[in-house]
Amino acid sequence: MKLIKLAAIALAPLAALAAGKPPLQSTVSPSADAAATYKAKCVACHGVKADKSFDPSKSDEDLLKAVLTGVKPRMPAFEKSLDVEAGRALVAHMREARK
Repeated sequence: MKLIKLAAIALAPLAALAAGKPPLQSTVSPSADAAATYKAKCVACHGVKADKSFDPSKSDEDLLKAVLTGVKPRMPAFEKSLDVEAGRALVAHMREARK
Protein backbone atom coordinates (compact mmCIF):
# COMPACT_ATOMS: atom_id res chain seq x y z
CA MET A 1 0.00 0.00 0.00
CA LYS A 2 2.84 2.40 0.84
CA LEU A 3 4.49 1.69 -2.49
CA ILE A 4 1.26 2.45 -4.34
CA LYS A 5 0.90 5.82 -2.58
CA LEU A 6 4.53 6.70 -3.30
CA ALA A 7 4.12 5.69 -6.95
CA ALA A 8 1.08 7.95 -7.19
CA ILE A 9 3.13 10.85 -5.81
CA ALA A 10 5.98 10.13 -8.22
CA LEU A 11 3.65 9.87 -11.22
CA ALA A 12 1.55 12.95 -10.40
CA PRO A 13 3.49 15.24 -12.79
CA LEU A 14 2.90 12.80 -15.66
CA ALA A 15 -0.79 12.58 -14.82
CA ALA A 16 -1.00 16.38 -14.83
CA LEU A 17 0.58 16.49 -18.30
CA ALA A 18 -1.83 13.85 -19.59
CA ALA A 19 -4.74 15.90 -18.24
CA GLY A 20 -3.47 18.99 -20.03
CA LYS A 21 -2.37 20.71 -16.83
CA PRO A 22 1.14 21.99 -16.23
CA PRO A 23 3.10 19.74 -13.84
CA LEU A 24 4.09 20.98 -10.41
CA GLN A 25 7.32 22.90 -10.73
CA SER A 26 9.93 22.72 -8.02
CA THR A 27 10.76 25.94 -6.25
CA VAL A 28 14.33 24.74 -5.79
CA SER A 29 17.12 23.26 -7.86
CA PRO A 30 17.32 19.67 -6.58
CA SER A 31 21.03 19.37 -5.91
CA ALA A 32 22.24 22.95 -5.54
CA ASP A 33 19.49 24.14 -3.24
CA ALA A 34 18.83 21.08 -1.06
CA ALA A 35 20.94 22.61 1.73
CA ALA A 36 19.08 25.93 1.48
CA THR A 37 15.74 24.13 1.46
CA TYR A 38 16.75 22.09 4.51
CA LYS A 39 17.82 25.25 6.32
CA ALA A 40 14.56 27.03 5.48
CA LYS A 41 12.09 24.20 6.06
CA CYS A 42 13.68 21.57 8.29
CA VAL A 43 16.53 22.72 10.52
CA ALA A 44 14.29 24.19 13.23
CA CYS A 45 12.87 20.76 14.06
CA HIS A 46 15.52 18.34 12.77
CA GLY A 47 18.70 20.22 13.75
CA VAL A 48 21.70 21.27 11.67
CA LYS A 49 22.97 17.68 11.46
CA ALA A 50 19.53 16.10 10.96
CA ASP A 51 19.97 14.40 14.30
CA LYS A 52 16.58 15.22 15.85
CA SER A 53 13.25 13.59 15.05
CA PHE A 54 14.76 11.75 12.10
CA ASP A 55 15.01 7.98 11.79
CA PRO A 56 18.02 7.18 9.56
CA SER A 57 17.04 3.50 9.50
CA LYS A 58 14.05 4.34 7.29
CA SER A 59 14.41 3.86 3.55
CA ASP A 60 14.88 6.80 1.23
CA GLU A 61 11.40 6.12 -0.16
CA ASP A 62 9.84 6.28 3.32
CA LEU A 63 11.69 9.52 4.06
CA LEU A 64 10.60 10.95 0.70
CA LYS A 65 7.00 10.10 1.50
CA ALA A 66 7.34 11.85 4.87
CA VAL A 67 8.78 14.96 3.21
CA LEU A 68 6.06 15.12 0.58
CA THR A 69 2.99 14.04 2.55
CA GLY A 70 3.99 15.10 6.07
CA VAL A 71 3.93 13.23 9.35
CA LYS A 72 1.03 13.92 11.68
CA PRO A 73 0.71 15.63 14.04
CA ARG A 74 3.71 17.94 13.65
CA MET A 75 5.43 17.77 10.26
CA PRO A 76 3.67 19.52 7.41
CA ALA A 77 3.49 18.18 3.87
CA PHE A 78 5.76 19.85 1.31
CA GLU A 79 4.24 18.30 -1.83
CA LYS A 80 2.95 21.72 -2.94
CA SER A 81 6.37 23.36 -2.80
CA LEU A 82 8.70 20.46 -3.66
CA ASP A 83 8.57 17.98 -6.51
CA VAL A 84 9.81 14.40 -6.17
CA GLU A 85 13.29 15.23 -7.48
CA ALA A 86 13.72 18.07 -4.97
CA GLY A 87 12.40 15.77 -2.23
CA ARG A 88 14.97 13.13 -3.10
CA ALA A 89 17.73 15.76 -3.02
CA LEU A 90 16.50 16.86 0.40
CA VAL A 91 16.59 13.28 1.72
CA ALA A 92 20.12 12.87 0.35
CA HIS A 93 21.14 16.13 2.03
CA MET A 94 19.72 14.93 5.36
CA ARG A 95 21.68 11.70 5.13
CA GLU A 96 24.86 13.62 4.26
CA ALA A 97 24.32 16.07 7.13
CA ARG A 98 24.37 13.17 9.61
CA LYS A 99 27.92 12.16 8.64
